[in-house]
Amino acid sequence: MKKYRLNVISDIYCEQDQLGFDIYIETLKTMFTDKDFKTPFCIGIFGKWGSGKTSFMHLLEGRLLTDNTVPHAVPIWFNPWRYEKEEHLIIPFLKTIERGIKKYVNDNKGIGKALLEKLKKVAEKIAEVSAAFAYGITAEAKLGGIGIELDVSKMSEREESQAKKRLEAAKTLSEKLSSLYYEIVNELKSAVDEASFRIVVFVDDLDRCLPDKAVELLEAIKLFLDIEGYLFVLGVDREVVKKGISYRYRFFEHREEKEKENLIISPDDYLDKMIQLPLELPIIEHGRKKTFIESLMGNSDDFKVHSGLIIDSGIGENPRSLKRFVNLLAFIVNLAETLKENIISDKVEPKETNEHKELLKNHFIPILYMKWTIIVFRYPKVHNDIKGNPKRLIEIQEAAEGVGNAEKEEAPGMQIDERLRKVLVNGKGFPGDDWLLDRFIHLTESTVIGEKDKAGTSGYTLNFQPGKMVVIPKGTFLYGEDRVEKEINYDYNIDVFPITNKQYKEFIDETNYQVPYGYGAKSRPYNWDIKKRSYPEGKDHHPVVLVTYRDATAFCEWRSEKEGVEVRLPSEWHWEKAARGRDGREYPWGNDFDFNKLNCADFLVKKEFQNLDEGEKLFKDIFYNKNKGKILTMAVGRFTDSASPFGCHDMVGNVWEWTDSWYDTNRIEKVLRGGSWYNLGQICRCAFRYSYSPNKMGFDIGFRCVRILEH
Repeated sequence: MKKYRLNVISDIYCEQDQLGFDIYIETLKTMFTDKDFKTPFCIGIFGKWGSGKTSFMHLLEGRLLTDNTVPHAVPIWFNPWRYEKEEHLIIPFLKTIERGIKKYVNDNKGIGKALLEKLKKVAEKIAEVSAAFAYGITAEAKLGGIGIELDVSKMSEREESQAKKRLEAAKTLSEKLSSLYYEIVNELKSAVDEASFRIVVFVDDLDRCLPDKAVELLEAIKLFLDIEGYLFVLGVDREVVKKGISYRYRFFEHREEKEKENLIISPDDYLDKMIQLPLELPIIEHGRKKTFIESLMGNSDDFKVHSGLIIDSGIGENPRSLKRFVNLLAFIVNLAETLKENIISDKVEPKETNEHKELLKNHFIPILYMKWTIIVFRYPKVHNDIKGNPKRLIEIQEAAEGVGNAEKEEAPGMQIDERLRKVLVNGKGFPGDDWLLDRFIHLTESTVIGEKDKAGTSGYTLNFQPGKMVVIPKGTFLYGEDRVEKEINYDYNIDVFPITNKQYKEFIDETNYQVPYGYGAKSRPYNWDIKKRSYPEGKDHHPVVLVTYRDATAFCEWRSEKEGVEVRLPSEWHWEKAARGRDGREYPWGNDFDFNKLNCADFLVKKEFQNLDEGEKLFKDIFYNKNKGKILTMAVGRFTDSASPFGCHDMVGNVWEWTDSWYDTNRIEKVLRGGSWYNLGQICRCAFRYSYSPNKMGFDIGFRCVRILEH
């Protein structure tokens, strides 16, 4: 039996150009070492998280270090986020430049004594200025408009306090400069010889700093933008830095120019005035992307042959995302191969059957590992649905295979994302065996995909109309607050949506049944017109309310006769499995509450009162009183991202739903499930039970039906 392996890749910058940067790097190197190129100069290397900014700059740095052209380029590397605990970034920034120049001098003895002496002088001047700031320049020091205030007493803790001679020199310089910006600039200018050398400072990961720190460093860089011989290469996510600038100047008004007053600078203006050459990192070309992906897979030819799957899936052009994807793939592969070996060699209890072992041999293979990883990484909603309902994977796969196939119709109501379709129809497919599907799910039970990786679409959509049902397959699921395993040993259908006003009207029109009508102020907006026997205007697809348990069972009896098969209210077990899936999740969409995915008090209150905290949510009654006379149910299907793993909508929130189960052994009250628009999210959970008299109705109580397929 062949064993498949894939290595995990460390997230370090590329030492060789794999992303098509070379032509840009060579152009910049030539610019920097051209004696006619005028400095100071600042270049912005713009790109999103993980787009390759660090690799680009390291490759440029390496090219400069191996170039002997005069003027010499002296590269310095500064990572500001490493110094975020420093009170002011200018001090480690200056110290880094000083040490970088000294290192260059020590590493390049062959460039000539005269040049070495000039560089030593530059390092000394920067050291003096750095120590002056560290010693204690007052709040009146202005670096491009930002005040720097340092406490002299704190400087005793710094390394400068251990070098008394330097401190004395710094004190003299500090007193001489009198905290004046232009005198600092003059001191630094006096040590520059642009014809002999250029100091090229690379600033990486500026967007990882807190907003104030990022802008403070930009202000420090401005200090050098009046000095010849300095070049700055800033690797930044433009949008992140713009937010930092906006935050820094958040107390200033942005106003139109009038009476010759200057505009308060905008984030775009700030960056444009500072950066003379903005460069957006190029998107990886298709051919290079394939080569890059293959390089990430090392010597694993079994996976390289399927690298086109990753491109078809649209994982993205971001190099770091591609690395993270391959690392997830490597983890899944190595875990799967260990599991396969243990099962086949009978190292696990209980022992699996020979049929199960054959399934592993035939389907724990590279192409299915890759397909499964793509689903997990790019389509988190699909993955989430499959965890609650393994059959969903087969349904999606069959729908994908049915596209363009005259002999096989697409699954009813299902539309597949084109990229996901390409992945699923490529090569061998997943088998419909529950045991094997559970093994794939087990491989990623502990997997957490970060927000930056969730770049995909939902993967598929279910387009059902009120009245449609979905199949809930037989099998076990986790039930109740304690998530105990329970089994329903037959398939059944359940309505995708609660029964609507329009559906219920057909029932009362054909049977002359009484219309929903309640007494009291809260019921009044939902009451049907008794004379016209019609629901409130425009509310066709709102769930019917003001129906008792007996009204709901009467509807089921009418529907049974009409459809020729028994239709009834669901037991609470039927309801909960349909809402929760197999994995015992808190809500139909997962374990995290999201008030944007259901119609509940959290949604209504937060929509009205944006700044309410958790305690103030209890003002829902105030909100209700303010909206007295309004209908606060919503049309079914409004929250398209909140369907259960089986495709049921509105299982929580909007309206409570009658079940056929008694609340306890007293057999006095029936169980309601799902919560309503009038309840908080802590009530609108899949496992929550509520008791209610079957003879009563409510302005927030409706129902849906089930149909047993086999018993």
